[in-house]
Amino acid sequence: MNLNAYYENLAFDLNDGDGGNFISGWQCYNLYAVDFLTAVKERSKHIDYCKYQYFDEDIELSEKICCTHSLFDDVRPQAVLCANGSSALLYSFVTYLKKLKINKVFYISPIYFTLQVAFELYGIKSIPISDRQSFEKGFLFCLPEENSSVLFLTDPIWYTGTKYSEQVISEISKWQKRTSSIVFVDGSLQYLPWNGFLKENTSKLDPAYTFRLVCPSKQLSVHGYRFSYLLLPASHLRGMAWTYANIAGPTSADSIIFAHESIIAIRDRTLPDSLMQVVKRRHTFLRKHNIIESDISPECGYFVFEKINVPLPEGYSIMDGKYFDLTSYSGYIKINLLSPSIHLLYNAPF
Repeated sequence: MNLNAYYENLAFDLNDGDGGNFISGWQCYNLYAVDFLTAVKERSKHIDYCKYQYFDEDIELSEKICCTHSLFDDVRPQAVLCANGSSALLYSFVTYLKKLKINKVFYISPIYFTLQVAFELYGIKSIPISDRQSFEKGFLFCLPEENSSVLFLTDPIWYTGTKYSEQVISEISKWQKRTSSIVFVDGSLQYLPWNGFLKENTSKLDPAYTFRLVCPSKQLSVHGYRFSYLLLPASHLRGMAWTYANIAGPTSADSIIFAHESIIAIRDRTLPDSLMQVVKRRHTFLRKHNIIESDISPECGYFVFEKINVPLPEGYSIMDGKYFDLTSYSGYIKINLLSPSIHLLYNAPF
């Protein structure tokens, strides 16, 4: 099976591996969200649910996002496009490329399977520039020589909790400026460091040619609300906004409410930092007691890629390397350290 077929099988034949609650899954138990959700519900009292709601009309929200990134990244974004989740923005961006008559793109694995689906449907040729992923030993990449190329990368790599090095991003930045090439960064799990140090190397890429996807829903581990945004060049804002509008239409009132409170919470850091302390503490315990082991050193997010040294139930669903276009690391699986099924590894106090 190809990559898309694995995900389709997981979704329809395996019921998302117990509705996403399995140890490799994406559902999270979040004890720290109570105050945040209370604030969201309080804000909902002041919005008109009878009106159509549009992200691009909410200047206050865009300004909040720009100010937050000015604080975190020391650079103000040229433009912001908000949306109902990361998948909608990924699909919109590929649609936008097709509109611009771009029929070939480059990438460094892994990229989210939604991108591969969109490339196939639009007939866009996708070419890997490395046969390894950035955390693998011997990782090398060969950037295309042609000008005005498009490069996709994921940073951090969500399923391993690893970031691209500053050196690699610096090399890509120099190439980008030399060739006037677009770089699309799927940074859905950015700003979730285990050490509390908010530094995203991809924020140093040329803002005139960089599209960077950020997902507050994932940062706060509050997935019942759908909200992501794209930091993008001002010259592409109108074209991308119109493309997205024709795919997704207006948003929901609840998404607008959540978006405002999520940016406040991300800037405050209490909720995301509390979650990362849980993740770091669990990972340390599991490694110390030889319940899991790995040659990979995770540093961010709530997923890791490790071997499990305790038995799982017979026939249990897991996500191994084939789900991430990875041929090495046999026996390793993606582990969600906030999973409701963490008890399969140990009885963890939250």
